[in-house]
Amino acid sequence: MKKKEIEKIPFRGGVRADKQYRNTAVVFLQDIRGESHLFVEVYENKKRELQTPWIRMVFTQKDWGLYYPDAGVWSAAGLDEERKKIGSNCKKRDNKCYMARSQGDMVWKFTGNTWERKYTTWVGALQSLIHNIKAQRVQKREDKRADRLKEREQNTPPLPKGLEDWAKKTGIGTEHFLYYKRHGRYADIACSACGQVTEAAVRSKDTYEGQFEKIIPVPQHDSVGTCPHCGATGVYKAQGKAKGVWGHGMNCFIAQRYKDDGAVIRYVEIEKIYRLDTFLDEKEIMIGAGEKMIITEIARTYLEKGKRPQTDYHKFSSYSGEFWDDCNLCGMNNISIKAAKIYPESYKELRTTFLRYSAAEMYGKHKTMYNLKEYLERYIQWPQIEMFVKMGLYHIAESIVEGYCGIIADKDAIKPECFLGIYKRWLRDLKTLQGNPDYLKVWQMEKRMGLHVTVQESIFLAESQVRQSDLEEILKYTTVAKFMHRIEQYSGCEIPDTMQEPMCGRAAGAVSGVTRTYVDYLHMRIQRGYDLHNQIFLFPRDLRLAHDQMVIETNAEEIRKREQAVSEKYPDIRKNYRGLRNQYIYEDEDYLIRPARSAEEIVAEGRILHHCVGGDSYLNKHNTGRSTILFLRSKSAPETPYITIEICGTKILQWYGIRDTKPDEIRIERHLRRYIKALKEKDQIKSVTA
Repeated sequence: MKKKEIEKIPFRGGVRADKQYRNTAVVFLQDIRGESHLFVEVYENKKRELQTPWIRMVFTQKDWGLYYPDAGVWSAAGLDEERKKIGSNCKKRDNKCYMARSQGDMVWKFTGNTWERKYTTWVGALQSLIHNIKAQRVQKREDKRADRLKEREQNTPPLPKGLEDWAKKTGIGTEHFLYYKRHGRYADIACSACGQVTEAAVRSKDTYEGQFEKIIPVPQHDSVGTCPHCGATGVYKAQGKAKGVWGHGMNCFIAQRYKDDGAVIRYVEIEKIYRLDTFLDEKEIMIGAGEKMIITEIARTYLEKGKRPQTDYHKFSSYSGEFWDDCNLCGMNNISIKAAKIYPESYKELRTTFLRYSAAEMYGKHKTMYNLKEYLERYIQWPQIEMFVKMGLYHIAESIVEGYCGIIADKDAIKPECFLGIYKRWLRDLKTLQGNPDYLKVWQMEKRMGLHVTVQESIFLAESQVRQSDLEEILKYTTVAKFMHRIEQYSGCEIPDTMQEPMCGRAAGAVSGVTRTYVDYLHMRIQRGYDLHNQIFLFPRDLRLAHDQMVIETNAEEIRKREQAVSEKYPDIRKNYRGLRNQYIYEDEDYLIRPARSAEEIVAEGRILHHCVGGDSYLNKHNTGRSTILFLRSKSAPETPYITIEICGTKILQWYGIRDTKPDEIRIERHLRRYIKALKEKDQIKSVTA
């Protein structure tokens, strides 16, 4: 659409129409650079508005545009919204836009619309033209896509001839099945390698003829044996357990040269199918066996210099059969390309393409199964991957390949330390660690914060997994060295001072756990307004005890509100306590069992023992009498929560200790059996006296 030239063409001016019309339209044809353009100008049917249209619509057989003179803007939208404003209608009494009959003929002739005017309006004819132009554009795009797809298929080389031989050597090709069926002292064996069924003796016979028979070991399902006919080694499969067809396979990537210096990465499934042939007479009889290698190409990714990667997918339609398409399936049925083995000849092929410096072969020595397609796509996006692989920073390369690009500090940097955002002195240690991402994060954090940490401090920060925001808060009151030494004291673990002495998993877990506890403790101190320049507050003697005290202090207000709410919501728990106490009280030389005195006490029990008895469900059941919450306490500490019991009548529904565990389970169960027996005896005495 030649917009500048169209804007220079003067407006034709509107024609004043009857008052029943809201708008009036003018139509004319104009030749621009040898191409006929249809102009449709719509004016408001007012004397002062007939000089400038509120919309000028311009059409060719291949394009259209809507120009709004007041705003001076163009639009390529359709006429769905403007149709209402124009007000054109087939029915004369409802038509709000005047257009002369001769000008309407121009619209119909230009658009080639075959509909009768009593069924549609001139706006509908223009909408039909827009629809046809859009359809032509879509068809043109589809034709170009189909041509490009066909061109890629024609230039794709055939699969390597040695692929099947390589697959046989990788494992799936060397495995054979020996199907067997025993009868008496014989066994029929069908070999998938040679396809023959052989009868072989599994036990010797004390006869003259028996001494000449070849005896084989007794076949057992999934055990290894040898075919008596061809000598192939295979796995025994009982006939009754291995009927029909079974297969297993693997996927692999194949890289090949494409056109001049491009590459095509092919994702292939290699499957081996095993077949047992049987004949059904009076009983099922084995008549043969077989195996077949099937190679199916799943996807192809074309990589060319200066072009976007294009992946084509192998699909199947019940109408047209197998075909290639340039887009994936939608939703959960999409074709996934996952990590797989790499066909060895692929690396030789890559050396003849523009990806010759991708270091894919070196990366493959570190990781035998990986997604070659993703690796090469990421290499095109981030050529620095080659540098990291050759430096031995495999974990960094792996992170970038998998899309974790947040580790990149400066994408345009050439030097590795600048690209990663760390000090140069750490590159050697990073190489020793093969690019460990935990240490990389620590050294990136060091540079961002302007610190200078030692090797020992680096190990501590990496293993503790402390976040930058938390470390910034900690460093307001102490140094990294003091923080590290305190965590060593709390955890009882010593931080090594060289990269050659890695921490064991248990020690690293202890350091990480203690650090999380300390950070949580510090945040609670800050939240409560404590002066952390006081070393007693900053580094308490007993971290666990101080943390628990801060939890209680921090949650005191919430605890008070919760206890007040349940006290008002469940008042019958306190009212019914005395009656329940007479019914359920029990004690012996070791333990005391009693019901809860109030709703607040049940909530406290659940909070201290970290289980769910303090929830509204249990409170409501106790309040209404559907069940009763009992406390089992040690007589030496009757106010210290130990075991919580839910009981209904004389039946214990459940009992738990701290964190839903059952401490000293055997002893507690024995004690509870005595308790239930005592309750039943008490009920019998009451029934007799009543």
